[in-house]
Amino acid sequence: MQLVIAGAADHEDEYSRNLKNQAAGDVRIIMTGFIKGAELGEMLSNAGLFALPSYHEGLPIALLEAMSYNLPIIASDIPANCELALANETFSVGNVEELHRKISEFISSPAVEQNTRRRVETEFNWDGVADATERLYLDVV
Repeated sequence: MQLVIAGAADHEDEYSRNLKNQAAGDVRIIMTGFIKGAELGEMLSNAGLFALPSYHEGLPIALLEAMSYNLPIIASDIPANCELALANETFSVGNVEELHRKISEFISSPAVEQNTRRRVETEFNWDGVADATERLYLDVV
């Protein structure tokens, strides 16, 4: 398997420069930089697992996008990610060993059936969200 690191640091710092330098000599690692549109769709269509080790998120759109492609996910257990991920799909934020273990477990025994797309379609469907928002507004009025 290859590791694809998609996205880029908003503000380059020592950490992001070190990461680029370490990855530069390893053919197993692809750093895409910021991608969107068809290129992002192609990457997600061919991915085997999506990991989001964020420390901070509002609504993790990247996680929702990955789920809409029915990808298995692993995400840090910050509140925003826990709104989307099941307990067995999370790891303690900042715990590199636990993230490593979860990824290794997935690689050695990938999940047979995913239901991430179904969760996105039922819980985060724009039509459903719009209907619920309209009902709330009408209730308030």
